[in-house]
Amino acid sequence: MIKSPLTKSRATRILSGIFWVVPLAYADADFGNTAAIEQVGNAYQAVISQSGDGNIAHIRQVATRTELDEDLTAVNGSAEIDQSGSRHTAEINDFGKLNDITVQQWQSDNTALANVDGDNNQVRIEQNGLGQDVLVNADGNGNNVAVTQQGDYNSAAMAVDGNNNGLYLTQNGDSNTSNIQIAGNHNSVTALQVGNALNYSLELNGNNSSIGVTQNGS
Repeated sequence: MIKSPLTKSRATRILSGIFWVVPLAYADADFGNTAAIEQVGNAYQAVISQSGDGNIAHIRQVATRTELDEDLTAVNGSAEIDQSGSRHTAEINDFGKLNDITVQQWQSDNTALANVDGDNNQVRIEQNGLGQDVLVNADGNGNNVAVTQQGDYNSAAMAVDGNNNGLYLTQNGDSNTSNIQIAGNHNSVTALQVGNALNYSLELNGNNSSIGVTQNGS
């Protein structure tokens, strides 16, 4: 386990492929970026790439007890963080197999946390502007969560508990807030928002529902 992180460099790129238990940590005090990769299991793949100053990134990929006994040659799960600007914080926690998780972020002061517990899930998250934050919790199998954001000071919290759900959002303008929670199977939720200071909240319990929401003006 990595107790004290970390990688420090202006442009950090870490690629890790097939490992059993591999904590990676690098340090270069000049520019103050930090990054850590922690892997327990077989055939995980992780990428961290940071460009500006004061960025923090952590990828954790942990197999279940059953999966530790499997003999895998193909990629068991892939995680990527990218960041580009300054003072971003991103963390990926992947507890399962065949999950595909990306973050990205671009300008400055954005925060993203993705927690995935299950198999065959896909989580995207992007962010672009300033001072935005995203929290994604995906618990189950075969879920697809995408986010986006683009403007400044947007906030999104997305939670999925179940299987084969699709949860997408976009947000575009500034200071928009959303809180979306799904519990069940085979549900689909699309939301947009576009303007400024818009709020959207949804709690969905059940199966086979399809919901689309759009809010354009401020």
